[in-house]
Order: sequence, then structure tokens, then C-alpha cells
Amino acid sequence: MAVKMITVWYKFDDKGNEAKLNHIEDGWVNGEYPKPLDTSFTNQEAWKKSDWERKHAYLDEQYQVLSVPPAYWIK
Repeated sequence: MAVKMITVWYKFDDKGNEAKLNHIEDGWVNGEYPKPLDTSFTNQEAWKKSDWERKHAYLDEQYQVLSVPPAYWIK
């Protein structure tokens, strides 16, 4: 089973009370907010003004998000 590393981004609401799932991004990102995928996405520039939370995770072949990678015994 192949898994890939992802970053799961949660964005806080305007009141700053609750973080809701926004999107996932390939690889483990260490920034404070997601960066625009392309310079033409000007609406993503406003993301740096929002409050974000990120979690590193894994995505398996069935597109299930895992908090730890699966382990298998090798004989």
C-alpha cells in the first residue's frame, strides 16, 4: 500500500472560534498559511490574513486520511 504525505489545512471562522477543514495539500508544508498554487489565483493571496491550523497526515490509495502511516510485518 502506497501512501503520500499531505498537509491538512483548517481555517478558523471569522469569530476565531472553530476551525473547519478547508483543503489538503501535497507534501508536508511548514508555513503558517497555505500559499497560492499559482500567481493567477489572486483570491488565495488573502489567505495570509486568515487564521489557519495545519496538520501533517498521510493519504492512502483509497483516499483515506491517516494520522500515522500504516505498518506491515515483513516476513
